[in-house]
Amino acid sequence: MTGHGPESLARLRILKQAVEARPASAVAEHNLAAALGDMGDAEGALTAVRRAFAKGGDAPETWLVFARALVSSSRLAEAEDALRQTLIRRPDYADALRDQAQLIWMRGGDASTALAAIDARILSAPTAPLVGLRAGIARDIVGDEAAYRGLEPWLAGPHPAFLDATASVAASGFDPALALKHAEAATAAAPDDAEARVARLAALMACGRSGEALPGLEAHLATAPGDQYALALRYAAWRVLGDPRALSGEDYRSLTAPFDLAAPAGQAREAWLAEAAAGLRTLHPFHAQPFGQSIRSGAQAALDPRFAGDQAIDAIFAALTDPIERFIGAMAGREDPMSRRAGGGFEIIGAWSVRLTAGGRHSDHIHPRGWVSSALYVETPEPSPDQPKAGWLRFGACRLGVGLELPPEHWIEPHPGRVALFPSWMWHGTEPFTGGGERLTVAFDVQPKAGLSE
Repeated sequence: MTGHGPESLARLRILKQAVEARPASAVAEHNLAAALGDMGDAEGALTAVRRAFAKGGDAPETWLVFARALVSSSRLAEAEDALRQTLIRRPDYADALRDQAQLIWMRGGDASTALAAIDARILSAPTAPLVGLRAGIARDIVGDEAAYRGLEPWLAGPHPAFLDATASVAASGFDPALALKHAEAATAAAPDDAEARVARLAALMACGRSGEALPGLEAHLATAPGDQYALALRYAAWRVLGDPRALSGEDYRSLTAPFDLAAPAGQAREAWLAEAAAGLRTLHPFHAQPFGQSIRSGAQAALDPRFAGDQAIDAIFAALTDPIERFIGAMAGREDPMSRRAGGGFEIIGAWSVRLTAGGRHSDHIHPRGWVSSALYVETPEPSPDQPKAGWLRFGACRLGVGLELPPEHWIEPHPGRVALFPSWMWHGTEPFTGGGERLTVAFDVQPKAGLSE
Protein backbone atom coordinates (compact mmCIF):
# COMPACT_ATOMS: atom_id res chain seq x y z
CA MET A 1 0.00 0.00 0.00
CA THR A 2 1.46 3.37 -0.97
CA GLY A 3 0.59 6.97 -0.29
CA HIS A 4 -0.29 8.81 2.87
CA GLY A 5 -2.17 7.43 5.83
CA PRO A 6 -5.82 7.83 6.71
CA GLU A 7 -5.12 10.78 9.02
CA SER A 8 -3.68 12.83 6.15
CA LEU A 9 -6.56 11.96 3.87
CA ALA A 10 -9.09 12.84 6.57
CA ARG A 11 -7.37 16.19 7.09
CA LEU A 12 -7.47 16.85 3.36
CA ARG A 13 -11.22 16.21 3.29
CA ILE A 14 -11.71 18.66 6.17
CA LEU A 15 -9.65 21.33 4.39
CA LYS A 16 -11.67 20.92 1.19
CA GLN A 17 -14.87 21.24 3.20
CA ALA A 18 -13.49 24.44 4.77
CA VAL A 19 -12.92 25.91 1.31
CA GLU A 20 -16.50 25.07 0.34
CA ALA A 21 -17.86 26.50 3.60
CA ARG A 22 -15.83 29.74 3.26
CA PRO A 23 -15.66 30.42 -0.49
CA ALA A 24 -14.17 33.91 -0.03
CA SER A 25 -11.42 32.82 2.36
CA ALA A 26 -7.83 33.07 1.11
CA VAL A 27 -6.67 31.42 4.34
CA ALA A 28 -8.77 28.31 3.65
CA GLU A 29 -7.28 28.06 0.17
CA HIS A 30 -3.77 28.49 1.59
CA ASN A 31 -4.31 25.68 4.10
CA LEU A 32 -5.57 23.38 1.36
CA ALA A 33 -2.65 24.29 -0.92
CA ALA A 34 -0.11 23.60 1.84
CA ALA A 35 -1.62 20.17 2.54
CA LEU A 36 -1.71 19.26 -1.15
CA GLY A 37 1.91 20.32 -1.52
CA ASP A 38 2.96 18.25 1.49
CA MET A 39 1.21 15.22 -0.03
CA GLY A 40 3.00 15.59 -3.37
CA ASP A 41 0.14 16.99 -5.47
CA ALA A 42 2.01 19.96 -6.92
CA GLU A 43 -0.59 20.79 -9.56
CA GLY A 44 -3.36 20.71 -6.98
CA ALA A 45 -1.31 22.99 -4.72
CA LEU A 46 -0.69 25.47 -7.55
CA THR A 47 -4.40 25.63 -8.36
CA ALA A 48 -5.33 26.25 -4.72
CA VAL A 49 -2.62 28.93 -4.29
CA ARG A 50 -3.83 30.79 -7.36
CA ARG A 51 -7.33 30.78 -5.90
CA ALA A 52 -5.87 32.15 -2.66
CA PHE A 53 -4.17 34.97 -4.57
CA ALA A 54 -7.39 35.73 -6.41
CA LYS A 55 -9.18 36.01 -3.05
CA GLY A 56 -6.69 38.58 -1.76
CA GLY A 57 -4.12 36.28 -0.17
CA ASP A 58 -0.62 37.75 -0.19
CA ALA A 59 1.06 36.28 2.89
CA PRO A 60 4.71 35.18 2.63
CA GLU A 61 3.63 31.69 3.75
CA THR A 62 1.35 31.43 0.71
CA TRP A 63 4.11 32.58 -1.62
CA LEU A 64 6.40 29.91 -0.12
CA VAL A 65 3.79 27.20 -0.75
CA PHE A 66 3.57 28.52 -4.32
CA ALA A 67 7.36 28.41 -4.75
CA ARG A 68 7.64 24.85 -3.46
CA ALA A 69 4.88 23.63 -5.75
CA LEU A 70 6.67 25.27 -8.70
CA VAL A 71 9.90 23.49 -7.75
CA SER A 72 8.02 20.17 -7.62
CA SER A 73 6.66 20.93 -11.09
CA SER A 74 10.20 21.69 -12.38
CA ARG A 75 9.25 25.29 -13.16
CA LEU A 76 12.44 26.53 -11.63
CA ALA A 77 12.72 30.10 -12.95
CA GLU A 78 9.17 30.78 -11.77
CA ALA A 79 10.04 29.22 -8.42
CA GLU A 80 13.03 31.54 -7.96
CA ASP A 81 10.79 34.53 -8.68
CA ALA A 82 8.18 33.27 -6.18
CA LEU A 83 10.90 32.95 -3.53
CA ARG A 84 12.02 36.53 -4.21
CA GLN A 85 8.41 37.63 -3.74
CA THR A 86 8.28 35.69 -0.48
CA LEU A 87 11.36 37.45 0.85
CA ILE A 88 10.14 40.88 -0.22
CA ARG A 89 7.24 40.29 2.13
CA ARG A 90 9.39 38.86 4.97
CA PRO A 91 13.15 39.38 4.53
CA ASP A 92 14.09 37.24 7.56
CA TYR A 93 11.89 34.26 6.61
CA ALA A 94 14.35 31.45 7.36
CA ASP A 95 12.45 28.71 5.48
CA ALA A 96 12.32 30.86 2.35
CA LEU A 97 15.98 31.85 2.60
CA ARG A 98 16.92 28.18 2.90
CA ASP A 99 14.71 27.17 -0.04
CA GLN A 100 16.12 29.98 -2.16
CA ALA A 101 19.72 29.00 -1.38
CA GLN A 102 18.97 25.34 -2.06
CA LEU A 103 17.28 26.06 -5.39
CA ILE A 104 20.17 28.23 -6.58
CA TRP A 105 22.65 25.58 -5.44
CA MET A 106 20.85 22.67 -7.09
CA ARG A 107 20.40 24.57 -10.35
CA GLY A 108 24.00 25.70 -10.71
CA GLY A 109 26.17 24.24 -7.96
CA ASP A 110 27.78 27.59 -7.10
CA ALA A 111 28.20 28.01 -3.35
CA SER A 112 28.84 31.77 -3.21
CA THR A 113 25.76 32.53 -5.31
CA ALA A 114 23.65 30.19 -3.20
CA LEU A 115 24.75 31.91 0.03
CA ALA A 116 24.60 35.47 -1.31
CA ALA A 117 21.11 36.41 -0.10
CA ILE A 118 21.69 34.99 3.39
CA ASP A 119 25.09 36.73 3.62
CA ALA A 120 23.55 40.04 2.59
CA ARG A 121 20.80 39.69 5.19
CA ILE A 122 23.31 38.84 7.94
CA LEU A 123 25.32 41.95 7.04
CA SER A 124 22.26 44.20 7.17
CA ALA A 125 20.35 42.62 10.07
CA PRO A 126 22.40 39.91 11.82
CA THR A 127 20.61 37.43 14.07
CA ALA A 128 21.70 34.14 15.65
CA PRO A 129 19.04 32.09 13.79
CA LEU A 130 20.29 33.38 10.42
CA VAL A 131 23.90 32.66 11.38
CA GLY A 132 22.90 29.13 12.41
CA LEU A 133 20.98 28.67 9.16
CA ARG A 134 23.99 29.76 7.13
CA ALA A 135 26.31 27.39 9.01
CA GLY A 136 24.02 24.43 8.36
CA ILE A 137 23.91 25.20 4.64
CA ALA A 138 27.62 25.95 4.45
CA ARG A 139 28.52 22.52 5.85
CA ASP A 140 26.92 20.95 2.78
CA ILE A 141 28.40 23.19 0.11
CA VAL A 142 31.70 24.66 1.37
CA GLY A 143 32.73 22.20 4.09
CA ASP A 144 32.73 21.77 7.86
CA GLU A 145 35.68 23.94 8.77
CA ALA A 146 34.55 26.89 6.64
CA ALA A 147 31.09 26.60 8.20
CA TYR A 148 32.60 26.62 11.69
CA ARG A 149 34.79 29.64 10.99
CA GLY A 150 31.70 31.57 10.00
CA LEU A 151 30.22 30.78 13.41
CA GLU A 152 33.28 31.66 15.49
CA PRO A 153 32.57 35.37 15.99
CA TRP A 154 29.17 34.47 17.44
CA LEU A 155 30.59 31.87 19.80
CA ALA A 156 33.00 34.25 21.53
CA GLY A 157 30.34 35.98 23.64
CA PRO A 158 26.94 35.05 25.06
CA HIS A 159 24.95 33.03 22.56
CA PRO A 160 21.97 30.65 22.42
CA ALA A 161 22.54 26.94 23.00
CA PHE A 162 21.49 25.99 19.50
CA LEU A 163 24.60 27.69 18.10
CA ASP A 164 26.77 25.38 20.20
CA ALA A 165 24.86 22.41 18.79
CA THR A 166 25.41 23.73 15.26
CA ALA A 167 29.08 24.37 16.00
CA SER A 168 29.50 20.85 17.35
CA VAL A 169 28.22 19.29 14.13
CA ALA A 170 30.51 21.48 12.02
CA ALA A 171 33.57 20.89 14.24
CA SER A 172 33.08 17.12 14.04
CA GLY A 173 34.42 17.29 10.50
CA PHE A 174 37.87 18.43 11.55
CA ASP A 175 38.28 18.44 15.37
CA PRO A 176 36.45 15.84 17.50
CA ALA A 177 37.58 17.40 20.80
CA LEU A 178 36.20 20.79 19.74
CA ALA A 179 32.96 19.11 18.67
CA LEU A 180 32.64 17.51 22.12
CA LYS A 181 33.33 20.84 23.84
CA HIS A 182 30.43 22.49 21.99
CA ALA A 183 28.14 19.49 22.46
CA GLU A 184 28.75 19.59 26.21
CA ALA A 185 28.02 23.32 26.24
CA ALA A 186 24.76 22.73 24.37
CA THR A 187 23.60 20.00 26.77
CA ALA A 188 24.60 22.08 29.81
CA ALA A 189 22.48 24.96 28.54
CA ALA A 190 19.55 22.73 27.52
CA PRO A 191 19.72 19.50 29.56
CA ASP A 192 16.26 18.37 28.45
CA ASP A 193 17.09 18.64 24.75
CA ALA A 194 17.22 15.00 23.57
CA GLU A 195 18.82 15.88 20.24
CA ALA A 196 21.66 17.74 21.94
CA ARG A 197 22.09 14.85 24.38
CA VAL A 198 22.49 12.31 21.56
CA ALA A 199 24.85 14.65 19.70
CA ARG A 200 27.06 14.75 22.81
CA LEU A 201 27.12 10.94 22.95
CA ALA A 202 28.12 10.81 19.28
CA ALA A 203 30.89 13.31 19.98
CA LEU A 204 32.13 11.12 22.85
CA MET A 205 32.33 8.19 20.45
CA ALA A 206 34.22 10.30 17.91
CA CYS A 207 36.76 11.09 20.66
CA GLY A 208 37.38 7.38 21.25
CA ARG A 209 35.16 7.19 24.33
CA SER A 210 32.49 4.75 23.20
CA GLY A 211 32.56 3.04 26.60
CA GLU A 212 31.42 6.30 28.22
CA ALA A 213 28.80 6.94 25.53
CA LEU A 214 27.14 3.52 25.71
CA PRO A 215 25.36 3.93 29.09
CA GLY A 216 23.96 7.25 27.91
CA LEU A 217 22.70 5.66 24.71
CA GLU A 218 21.08 2.84 26.68
CA ALA A 219 19.36 5.35 28.99
CA HIS A 220 18.16 7.46 26.07
CA LEU A 221 16.78 4.45 24.17
CA ALA A 222 14.93 3.29 27.27
CA THR A 223 12.78 6.41 26.96
CA ALA A 224 12.95 6.87 23.16
CA PRO A 225 13.16 3.35 21.66
CA GLY A 226 12.28 4.59 18.19
CA ASP A 227 15.20 7.02 17.90
CA GLN A 228 16.84 5.61 14.78
CA TYR A 229 20.05 7.63 15.06
CA ALA A 230 20.59 6.56 18.68
CA LEU A 231 19.98 2.93 17.65
CA ALA A 232 22.62 3.26 14.93
CA LEU A 233 25.08 4.80 17.38
CA ARG A 234 24.51 1.98 19.87
CA TYR A 235 25.25 -0.68 17.24
CA ALA A 236 28.43 1.22 16.31
CA ALA A 237 29.45 1.48 19.98
CA TRP A 238 28.89 -2.26 20.47
CA ARG A 239 31.07 -2.92 17.44
CA VAL A 240 33.88 -0.64 18.64
CA LEU A 241 33.81 -2.23 22.08
CA GLY A 242 33.70 -5.82 20.78
CA ASP A 243 30.33 -6.37 22.41
CA PRO A 244 28.65 -9.66 21.32
CA ARG A 245 25.47 -7.69 20.59
CA ALA A 246 27.18 -6.03 17.62
CA LEU A 247 25.84 -7.06 14.21
CA SER A 248 27.24 -10.31 12.87
CA GLY A 249 27.41 -11.49 9.29
CA GLU A 250 24.29 -13.57 9.93
CA ASP A 251 22.51 -10.51 11.30
CA TYR A 252 23.23 -8.57 8.12
CA ARG A 253 22.00 -11.45 5.97
CA SER A 254 18.76 -11.77 7.92
CA LEU A 255 18.05 -8.04 8.29
CA THR A 256 18.75 -7.03 4.68
CA ALA A 257 17.26 -8.60 1.57
CA PRO A 258 17.32 -8.10 -2.22
CA PHE A 259 14.23 -8.81 -4.34
CA ASP A 260 14.04 -8.81 -8.13
CA LEU A 261 10.80 -7.19 -9.28
CA ALA A 262 8.55 -8.88 -11.81
CA ALA A 263 7.70 -6.90 -14.94
CA PRO A 264 4.09 -5.86 -15.59
CA ALA A 265 2.04 -8.54 -17.35
CA GLY A 266 2.69 -8.66 -21.05
CA GLN A 267 5.78 -6.43 -20.95
CA ALA A 268 9.44 -7.36 -21.30
CA ARG A 269 11.42 -6.49 -18.18
CA GLU A 270 14.18 -4.61 -20.02
CA ALA A 271 11.67 -2.51 -21.96
CA TRP A 272 9.74 -1.66 -18.79
CA LEU A 273 12.86 -0.54 -16.93
CA ALA A 274 14.01 1.53 -19.92
CA GLU A 275 10.65 3.33 -19.94
CA ALA A 276 10.86 3.88 -16.19
CA ALA A 277 14.39 5.29 -16.54
CA ALA A 278 13.22 7.70 -19.23
CA GLY A 279 10.34 8.82 -17.01
CA LEU A 280 12.59 9.32 -14.00
CA ARG A 281 15.06 11.42 -15.97
CA THR A 282 12.32 13.95 -16.69
CA LEU A 283 12.07 14.48 -12.91
CA HIS A 284 15.75 15.45 -12.62
CA PRO A 285 16.24 19.09 -13.63
CA PHE A 286 18.99 19.71 -11.06
CA HIS A 287 22.78 19.54 -11.22
CA ALA A 288 23.59 19.27 -7.49
CA GLN A 289 22.20 17.53 -4.44
CA PRO A 290 19.73 19.08 -1.98
CA PHE A 291 20.95 20.17 1.44
CA GLY A 292 21.26 17.69 4.25
CA GLN A 293 21.30 14.58 2.06
CA SER A 294 23.80 11.75 1.66
CA ILE A 295 24.35 12.28 -2.07
CA ARG A 296 27.75 13.26 -3.35
CA SER A 297 28.20 14.20 -7.05
CA GLY A 298 24.61 13.55 -7.94
CA ALA A 299 21.07 14.88 -7.82
CA GLN A 300 17.79 13.98 -6.14
CA ALA A 301 14.16 14.52 -7.08
CA ALA A 302 11.05 14.11 -4.95
CA LEU A 303 8.65 11.41 -6.12
CA ASP A 304 5.12 10.60 -5.04
CA PRO A 305 3.69 7.36 -6.44
CA ARG A 306 0.18 8.79 -6.59
CA PHE A 307 1.19 11.74 -8.75
CA ALA A 308 3.97 10.32 -10.92
CA GLY A 309 1.78 10.36 -14.03
CA ASP A 310 3.95 7.76 -15.73
CA GLN A 311 2.77 4.18 -16.29
CA ALA A 312 6.22 2.62 -16.02
CA ILE A 313 6.92 4.39 -12.71
CA ASP A 314 3.46 3.51 -11.44
CA ALA A 315 4.22 -0.13 -12.26
CA ILE A 316 7.35 0.02 -10.10
CA PHE A 317 5.32 0.99 -7.06
CA ALA A 318 2.68 -1.61 -7.85
CA ALA A 319 5.40 -4.28 -7.98
CA LEU A 320 6.78 -3.30 -4.56
CA THR A 321 3.86 -4.56 -2.48
CA ASP A 322 4.85 -8.22 -2.62
CA PRO A 323 8.55 -7.84 -1.63
CA ILE A 324 7.72 -5.39 1.16
CA GLU A 325 5.08 -7.76 2.57
CA ARG A 326 7.51 -10.68 2.35
CA PHE A 327 10.26 -8.68 4.04
CA ILE A 328 8.00 -7.57 6.89
CA GLY A 329 6.58 -11.09 7.21
CA ALA A 330 10.07 -12.49 7.73
CA MET A 331 10.45 -10.36 10.87
CA ALA A 332 8.05 -12.54 12.87
CA GLY A 333 9.62 -13.76 16.10
CA ARG A 334 12.76 -11.62 15.89
CA GLU A 335 13.70 -9.28 18.71
CA ASP A 336 15.61 -6.53 16.91
CA PRO A 337 14.22 -2.95 17.17
CA MET A 338 12.69 -3.06 13.67
CA SER A 339 11.01 -6.44 13.97
CA ARG A 340 9.24 -5.58 17.21
CA ARG A 341 7.14 -3.05 15.29
CA ALA A 342 5.89 -5.55 12.73
CA GLY A 343 2.42 -7.01 12.95
CA GLY A 344 0.22 -5.43 10.33
CA GLY A 345 0.17 -3.43 7.13
CA PHE A 346 2.53 -0.73 5.94
CA GLU A 347 2.55 2.54 4.08
CA ILE A 348 5.19 4.29 2.01
CA ILE A 349 5.71 7.65 3.71
CA GLY A 350 8.16 9.19 1.26
CA ALA A 351 9.86 8.39 -2.03
CA TRP A 352 12.51 10.02 -4.17
CA SER A 353 14.77 9.32 -7.12
CA VAL A 354 18.56 9.70 -7.16
CA ARG A 355 20.75 10.06 -10.22
CA LEU A 356 24.50 9.50 -9.79
CA THR A 357 27.17 9.81 -12.47
CA ALA A 358 30.88 8.93 -12.40
CA GLY A 359 32.33 9.70 -8.99
CA GLY A 360 28.89 9.77 -7.43
CA ARG A 361 28.04 8.01 -4.21
CA HIS A 362 25.97 8.11 -1.05
CA SER A 363 27.90 8.84 2.12
CA ASP A 364 27.09 6.44 4.94
CA HIS A 365 23.94 7.43 6.82
CA ILE A 366 20.66 6.26 8.35
CA HIS A 367 17.04 7.31 7.78
CA PRO A 368 15.80 8.87 11.03
CA ARG A 369 12.11 8.96 10.05
CA GLY A 370 11.85 5.54 8.43
CA TRP A 371 11.24 2.01 9.66
CA VAL A 372 12.11 -0.01 6.56
CA SER A 373 14.22 1.73 3.90
CA SER A 374 15.17 0.81 0.38
CA ALA A 375 17.19 1.21 -2.77
CA LEU A 376 15.48 0.21 -6.01
CA TYR A 377 17.79 0.07 -9.01
CA VAL A 378 16.42 1.17 -12.38
CA GLU A 379 19.76 1.61 -14.12
CA THR A 380 23.24 0.67 -12.90
CA PRO A 381 26.73 1.79 -13.97
CA GLU A 382 28.86 -0.21 -16.32
CA PRO A 383 30.93 -2.88 -14.52
CA SER A 384 34.60 -2.12 -13.96
CA PRO A 385 37.17 -4.92 -13.57
CA ASP A 386 39.33 -2.81 -11.24
CA GLN A 387 36.32 -1.85 -9.07
CA PRO A 388 34.36 -5.08 -8.56
CA LYS A 389 31.98 -3.46 -6.03
CA ALA A 390 31.58 -0.09 -7.79
CA GLY A 391 28.11 1.28 -7.13
CA TRP A 392 27.18 -1.52 -4.70
CA LEU A 393 25.05 -0.85 -1.63
CA ARG A 394 27.14 -1.26 1.52
CA PHE A 395 26.20 -1.67 5.17
CA GLY A 396 28.01 -1.10 8.45
CA ALA A 397 30.39 1.65 7.34
CA CYS A 398 30.08 4.52 9.80
CA ARG A 399 31.91 7.82 9.96
CA LEU A 400 31.41 10.20 12.88
CA GLY A 401 33.30 13.23 11.64
CA VAL A 402 37.02 12.55 11.52
CA GLY A 403 37.13 10.82 14.90
CA LEU A 404 35.56 7.44 14.19
CA GLU A 405 35.45 5.55 10.92
CA LEU A 406 34.30 1.93 10.62
CA PRO A 407 34.59 -0.04 7.36
CA PRO A 408 31.64 -1.76 5.67
CA GLU A 409 30.74 -5.30 6.66
CA HIS A 410 28.08 -6.35 4.15
CA TRP A 411 27.12 -5.55 0.54
CA ILE A 412 24.21 -6.03 -1.87
CA GLU A 413 25.01 -6.09 -5.57
CA PRO A 414 22.69 -3.85 -7.59
CA HIS A 415 20.91 -5.02 -10.74
CA PRO A 416 18.26 -3.20 -12.78
CA GLY A 417 14.87 -4.12 -11.35
CA ARG A 418 16.27 -5.16 -7.95
CA VAL A 419 15.08 -3.59 -4.70
CA ALA A 420 17.11 -3.88 -1.50
CA LEU A 421 15.21 -3.58 1.78
CA PHE A 422 16.80 -2.98 5.18
CA PRO A 423 16.16 -1.38 8.60
CA SER A 424 16.15 2.42 8.52
CA TRP A 425 18.50 2.50 11.55
CA MET A 426 21.20 0.52 9.75
CA TRP A 427 24.24 2.43 8.51
CA HIS A 428 24.31 2.26 4.71
CA GLY A 429 25.91 4.00 1.76
CA THR A 430 27.35 3.17 -1.64
CA GLU A 431 30.71 2.29 -3.05
CA PRO A 432 31.72 5.05 -5.51
CA PHE A 433 32.08 4.31 -9.19
CA THR A 434 34.26 6.07 -11.74
CA GLY A 435 33.31 4.26 -14.95
CA GLY A 436 30.61 4.97 -17.47
CA GLY A 437 26.86 4.91 -17.17
CA GLU A 438 24.54 6.09 -14.42
CA ARG A 439 23.20 4.82 -11.13
CA LEU A 440 19.51 5.69 -11.35
CA THR A 441 17.45 4.63 -8.35
CA VAL A 442 14.15 5.04 -6.59
CA ALA A 443 14.27 5.04 -2.80
CA PHE A 444 11.47 5.09 -0.27
CA ASP A 445 10.79 4.79 3.44
CA VAL A 446 8.10 2.56 4.93
CA GLN A 447 6.31 2.86 8.26
CA PRO A 448 3.87 0.45 9.92
CA LYS A 449 0.27 1.43 9.30
CA ALA A 450 -1.00 4.15 11.62
CA GLY A 451 -2.09 2.72 14.93
CA LEU A 452 0.59 0.06 15.30
CA SER A 453 2.59 0.36 18.49
CA GLU A 454 6.19 1.37 18.73
